[in-house]
Amino acid sequence: MLSVTYPQGYRVILPYFWPLAVLALAVATGLSSVRLVAAPGFEFYLGPLFYLLAYRWFGLKAGILAALCTMAPSIWWYGHPLSVVLAVGNVWAVHHFSRDARSLSSVTFFYQTICGTLVALSLAQLHPHTPTDVTLVVLLRKILCETMLAAVADIIALAVLIDKTRGTVRRTRHVGLQPSLEAVVSIAVAGAAALFMLGELNHVNDRLDLHLHDVASAVSGLPNRAQLQSGKVYRLRMHGVDELLPFAVTPVARLNRTARALGCRRLDTGSGGTDDRDTFTYWLDMCYVVPLGEGQTAVVSPRLHVVDLYGEVLRGVGPLIAYLALAQIGLWMFGRKVRRSSQVLNEALLSFGRGYVTTRSTAPFREADELLESFIAANNEFVAFERQRVHLMHAVEELRSAVDLKLLADIRFDAQSRELRYTRIDPALGRRNGSLAVHAADTGHFDDLTDQKELMVEFRRGHGPEDHWYLLLAREYDAESQNWRFGCLIRLRTAKAFQTQMRHSARLMELGGMASALSHELRQPLFTISLAAENGMLMLDRDNPGSARVLGKFQRIVEQVERANAIVQRTSAYTRIERDERTLTDLGQSVRNAVRFMRPLLSERTINLQVSIPPNVPMLTLPRIGVEQIVVNALQNAADSIDVRRDTLGPGAIGRIGVTVAVADDAITLHVKDNGAGLDPQVAGSAFNAFCTTKPQGKGTGLGLFVCRQIMDEVGGSIALADNADDSGATLTLRFPIAAKD
Repeated sequence: MLSVTYPQGYRVILPYFWPLAVLALAVATGLSSVRLVAAPGFEFYLGPLFYLLAYRWFGLKAGILAALCTMAPSIWWYGHPLSVVLAVGNVWAVHHFSRDARSLSSVTFFYQTICGTLVALSLAQLHPHTPTDVTLVVLLRKILCETMLAAVADIIALAVLIDKTRGTVRRTRHVGLQPSLEAVVSIAVAGAAALFMLGELNHVNDRLDLHLHDVASAVSGLPNRAQLQSGKVYRLRMHGVDELLPFAVTPVARLNRTARALGCRRLDTGSGGTDDRDTFTYWLDMCYVVPLGEGQTAVVSPRLHVVDLYGEVLRGVGPLIAYLALAQIGLWMFGRKVRRSSQVLNEALLSFGRGYVTTRSTAPFREADELLESFIAANNEFVAFERQRVHLMHAVEELRSAVDLKLLADIRFDAQSRELRYTRIDPALGRRNGSLAVHAADTGHFDDLTDQKELMVEFRRGHGPEDHWYLLLAREYDAESQNWRFGCLIRLRTAKAFQTQMRHSARLMELGGMASALSHELRQPLFTISLAAENGMLMLDRDNPGSARVLGKFQRIVEQVERANAIVQRTSAYTRIERDERTLTDLGQSVRNAVRFMRPLLSERTINLQVSIPPNVPMLTLPRIGVEQIVVNALQNAADSIDVRRDTLGPGAIGRIGVTVAVADDAITLHVKDNGAGLDPQVAGSAFNAFCTTKPQGKGTGLGLFVCRQIMDEVGGSIALADNADDSGATLTLRFPIAAKD
């Protein structure tokens, strides 16, 4: 199954991941069992590449297992498990030292250098006859080969990632700077040194073949060759060579014995054709065979010359190895500085916005230090702005708490539902849709302000206490969407009725003085009239047939005097908010009392009064006199509105007033409906304000509905006045809540 995604990279899905991993291990072991010879003495194997990749992709256990499997063939090559032990140690060293973003090649270089040096010293002690130059060449060859293979493993591991849990292979999108740099430098420098060594070692065979020809010429040209004793060791001086080469003349039959006497285990005639010529041990253990004729052969040991050749190779590759070591040390120091710079920048990033920074660490690199300085300057600037923002946010919160401020957007008034609709902007909760019902008496404010670029209007909430007033400020009216783009809504803490009362306090005080004086002046003559009527009733002759009619007149005078006293008392009450004592009241009976009081007046004005009160109206705790005062005032205003309509249509217009009481689970509603002139648009939104009236001067004070609203506020109810939708006139609605039973 293959899945490819471009241009980010590719991903290969392996359905049988672990079986494929075992097969890959087997293939790697097979490839590692092949000794690759690039030049005489320059041999290598692919085991380090495979076990380092296994560690990088699958972890420590997989790396050790791969090291054991891929390096096991070296036991048959060398006759000892030293290479296997070094490979396992290499995996452990990489696991221990490459966790801080170090590459495989750098750790492998230092590991092979240290361990290889220790092994070379140990071999020198165990085999002192082994030339030091040859041992060092073998050591350098191993360091270069292992470092190059580790660098190749670095490049492959940086390019390809394997997820063993999901069984996927994918290309790496981001590579590390430090491992990439170490891998590239390692493969470049180690590769250059390896190529130089490879080139030098490739010339060893040719130089030794030439040397064999020179040795043969020198032996053949000896002046006293016939005097040489068979089997005796002599020293051969070569032109331009300081070392004397041991040689002996022997019959062909005794060739091997003579070679062993010279310390040679192999014989070389220069004909080639054997793989042993590609190893160090062959050239160190072999002897030249020079035919002399007549059954005689010269055996020459070139060991000293071979050691000189490998010494030249060592001296040539030594500076490159030193340069590689310096490069690795420089990369190690560079990596420390990179990690230090990254740590300093990471600490600055994690502490961004937490507070002012006055002291700072210094980054090793000038560019990183400049970036850190700019970052700290940005941090301090951000902290300053953040503190200002927090201070401003606290100020806004205090303002919102003080005035109940709401920030709005997309503000629109829906005339049909009488709702103000908007999107509320909250710093903590974001944008939320909301709406607010508008009192029926205040909807006209929005009709008058439609299409205006700026809006400022005060209104009451449609449901709940009517003293909850709001101030709406809006800007930028959009004619297409019929919305104001943004604005704010402020709940006015002070009741609108109280504001009106404060504005007219002077007029109320003046009216109070007038009402008090009027009450004092009228009560005396009213008392005299009442007393005279009562005396007249006592003086009547009860036996006279006409006295009953006169007695009724006197009683009518006494009743009207009492009514006049009540009117005087109500007139005085206009100057204060009525707060008479609340008692358990039958609302239906209070309505009947007010109707009975007003019925004669309405009959004289030819107004038909219809009353509908259901039986068993729940008892409520109300100010009885105040409720009756509201109903009387409502009937009086309805009658006056009918008279205004008659002035327009003619005196023959029929006047009708309907009083209806409706009982629900949570409230009792009282409707007073008339077919009069309705509400005047000029006062539709301020009908309940003090001194608001449309009556001619001398016929109204504008305090009737104002006092009615005060009484309804006291009992927790509501009052509303609106035009009739299906007929002329208006309807006054009173709502008395019923307390919930526990």
